[in-house]
Amino acid sequence: MHIECQGTRLTVAGLPDQGNDAPPQTRLDIEKDGQRRTLDKPAEMTDYTAVGLACVQDKDNTPYFVVQYGELPYGCQFCEWFYLYDADGKQLTHSNPPLHGQAPSQEPNNDEYEQWLAKLGVTHPEVTYFKP
Repeated sequence: MHIECQGTRLTVAGLPDQGNDAPPQTRLDIEKDGQRRTLDKPAEMTDYTAVGLACVQDKDNTPYFVVQYGELPYGCQFCEWFYLYDADGKQLTHSNPPLHGQAPSQEPNNDEYEQWLAKLGVTHPEVTYFKP
């Protein structure tokens, strides 16, 4: 699955089954100006994977990618992390720590993401989900 944003393409692709009942994983690739490279997963998302993509543009029409991290194939009750990337694939937001609260009322830490959206003057976009 891919999404294009002003000539840059971001792709989520499934990785081969890891066995040992491991949940499905994905790879995130960016292609710009004929160059393609794989983006590293955020350090705090070690146990999660890219599950959705969107594109947003600020008031100056600068493009940004939104990547949702979570679990495949069914998701989970509280794991909807959103990360913002620029059109060069640079990760702009983090989720440190990944969760707020204590079980059973934990929620994902999207504070930096929400701050960046406000700073850019954009609203959270509709995400297109990867289907393994």
